[in-house]
Amino acid sequence: MPSFFCFVAVVSSPKDYKTMYEKLLKDYNSLKTQYEKLKKDNATLQAKVNELSKKATANPVYEYQRDIILNGVTLKYKVPFINYKGMRYVHLDSILYCFYNKNISPWKIVDNKKALVIGPDLTPDGGIYLTDLPLSDYYSIEYTPVSNSNEVTILGQPKTKNIVWRAYNKDYWNENDPVRYTFVQYKLNGDYKKLKLTLGLDDDTDVGASGVFRIYLDGEKKYETPIAKGEKAKNATIEVAGGNTLKIEFYINHHDRYMQAFPVVADAVLYK
Repeated sequence: MPSFFCFVAVVSSPKDYKTMYEKLLKDYNSLKTQYEKLKKDNATLQAKVNELSKKATANPVYEYQRDIILNGVTLKYKVPFINYKGMRYVHLDSILYCFYNKNISPWKIVDNKKALVIGPDLTPDGGIYLTDLPLSDYYSIEYTPVSNSNEVTILGQPKTKNIVWRAYNKDYWNENDPVRYTFVQYKLNGDYKKLKLTLGLDDDTDVGASGVFRIYLDGEKKYETPIAKGEKAKNATIEVAGGNTLKIEFYINHHDRYMQAFPVVADAVLYK
């Protein structure tokens, strides 16, 4: 049986070609617009990446804490270091002790002086208050010495610049018992020439209590005065030039009953 083939021809009109062309052109232009937008967005993002990279490079880099070795001795604490723009920085509180090899009072930046101020503020006459310095040692009966308390009074007069501690008497303690000798101590490091101060007993001291104040400079006694509850405070001026360690001791006298006293060092000013 003979085979027959059928050819079908589809003829598109010029109008159909035009429609297809216009659609393709529209799609092309849309894709081109999207491409340009993506290209622009990519450039913007790249610029931000570059900017952030620069900032990241410039930011401080924290290093691990380092040991501080002073005169061949490794100190008990470590100090954090930071690298920033090629410079190495260290925590100021931590390093000051190393620079000065002594106790340093709190520091602060004083903008109007454009200065770093280390230590306490000056008094109006150019000294510094002893009680603004840190204690280097003390002995007080069941009572940590308190500096610059607003509750200290002597014969009803407030003493805001002060240090107060506790002494105690038990009737069975002998007169030379070490617990009778309480004290506060400061490091002067040879920085001062003169000390003016007031010594007395706080009004919370038991009636009848009495004792003796003694002031030592590097172990040498420089001043001594007796004091009793209800007595006027004693003013003193001490030469301290070249002295390193200042010790203010209070010895409580022997009494026939239990008795407490609160020795006060008030308005103590050091001068250079």
